[in-house]
Amino acid sequence: MLNRFQFSRLLAFRRGKRRSGAADEARKTDAVNGAEAPTQEAPRADREGARGRAEGAGRASNGAATNGAERSRVEISEGWSGDDRIEGLLRRHQEQRGLSTPETMASHAGVASEPADSAEDAAGTKVEPAKSVEPAEPPAAPATEGAPRTRTIGALDPAPTAAPAAAPAAGSKRVRLVESIEATSTARVVCIASGKGGTGKSVIASNLALLRARQGERVLLIDFDAGLANAHLLLGLAPPHDVGHVMEGTVSAREALIEGPHGLKLLAGGVGRQSLIDPTRRELDRLFKALRPLEDEFDLIVIDHGAGLSYSTVAHLAASSTLVLVTNHEVTALSDGYALYKRAKLVNPEIRVGLVVNRAPDERLAMDAWNRFRGASHKFLGHAPELIGWVPADPVISQAVQLRKPAVLSFPESAAARAITKVAAWGPLDHARTPTPFYVKARRALR
Repeated sequence: MLNRFQFSRLLAFRRGKRRSGAADEARKTDAVNGAEAPTQEAPRADREGARGRAEGAGRASNGAATNGAERSRVEISEGWSGDDRIEGLLRRHQEQRGLSTPETMASHAGVASEPADSAEDAAGTKVEPAKSVEPAEPPAAPATEGAPRTRTIGALDPAPTAAPAAAPAAGSKRVRLVESIEATSTARVVCIASGKGGTGKSVIASNLALLRARQGERVLLIDFDAGLANAHLLLGLAPPHDVGHVMEGTVSAREALIEGPHGLKLLAGGVGRQSLIDPTRRELDRLFKALRPLEDEFDLIVIDHGAGLSYSTVAHLAASSTLVLVTNHEVTALSDGYALYKRAKLVNPEIRVGLVVNRAPDERLAMDAWNRFRGASHKFLGHAPELIGWVPADPVISQAVQLRKPAVLSFPESAAARAITKVAAWGPLDHARTPTPFYVKARRALR
C-alpha cells in the first residue's frame, strides 16, 4: 500500500514524463511543418506550466518556487534527454512539494556520500541516476541548473577520506588491550598426575618444583592428593594448615602456605580428611574460588594430583594447558596411565601431555614401555603424548625420602636426580599459561 506522499510522488512523476514526451513530439511535428519552434512551443509550455502550477498550488509554499520549477522543467525538456530528464523531473517534483533534494539534505547534515548505482523510489520503481556530473547532451541556454549540480557533487569528494581517520585510534586501542592482558597475566599451571598409585608421581612433582624455584622462579606446589598427601614429608616440612582448612574457610589460601627450600611455597594436602576424599561440587567450587588469588602471586604453580580420576582431578585437567603424566613400565601402570590420558584429551582436547617413565630398570624397558603406550594411543585415539624422558630406578630416591630431603638437593649427582633435572627442563613448562585464569576455568568445568 502507498501512502499519500508516495502516491502523489508517483503521479507527478508519470505526468511529468508524459508531458516531456508530448513536448518532444510537438517539436518534431513543428520541424516537419516548417513552423518556428519557439512561437508554437511557448503557448504549449505555458499551458502545461499552468496545469502543473494548478496541481501543485495546494502543496507549494509560494508561487515563485513553482514558476522556477516550471522554468527548470522547460529547460530540462528542451536541453536534456533520457536519464537526465527523469532526474530533473524528480527534482522539480520535490521542489514543488517543498521537499529537500538529496544534495540539500546532505549539505544540511554535513555528511556527503557517493550516489548509488541504482535506487528505488517510494513506489518501488527502479530509477537509474545520472552517471556523471554533466548531462549526456549539454543544454545550450540553461546554465543555472548545471552549476548547482556541479558544486553539489563536488562536495562529495572529501567523504571517502573521513572513514580511515578512525582506524589508527582503533588499532592503538587494540594494542593497549593486548598490553593490559599481558600485564595482568596469571601464573603458569602444570598438573602432574598418574593413573595408578605408587608410580613416584609426588617425587617427580616435589623435585621439579624445587628445581624451578632454585632457578629464581616464584613456585607454588599444591598437594591435591585426596586425604593421602605426602609432599610435605618429601620436603621435610610440618605445615599447620592444609587444603582442608582452606576448603572449610578456617584460613585463607595465603595463610595456609608454608615456605620450603629455595623459597618454594607449599600448600599441603589433608591427611585422612573425609571432606577431601569425596568433596561435593559446592565444596570444590568454594575451594577453587579461594585458590584463585594465588595465581597472581606466583610464576609457576605445580599441582600434585592423587592417582586415578577423581572429580577434582578431572576439573583440573579440563582447565589446564599442560599435563605431566607419570607411569611405570609395568602393564598395570601403563593401562591406568592410558585411561588418564584418554580422559584428559576428552575433557580438554587442547591440553599438551608429556609422558615420564619413572623407576625404569634400564633404558630398554623404558623405551619398550613408551612404544607400547604410544602404539595403543595412536591405534585407538589417533594421537599420543610426548616423551619427556625416563627416570631410572635409583636407590638414592628411597634414601632421600628417609632423609626428608629431595634427591636433587641430597644427591644432585645421582642418575635419578640428573634425569629429573631433564624432565624439569621440558619446554612446554615455560608456556603453560592460559588466557583465562586457571581456577576460573576449573570452576566452569565443575558445572
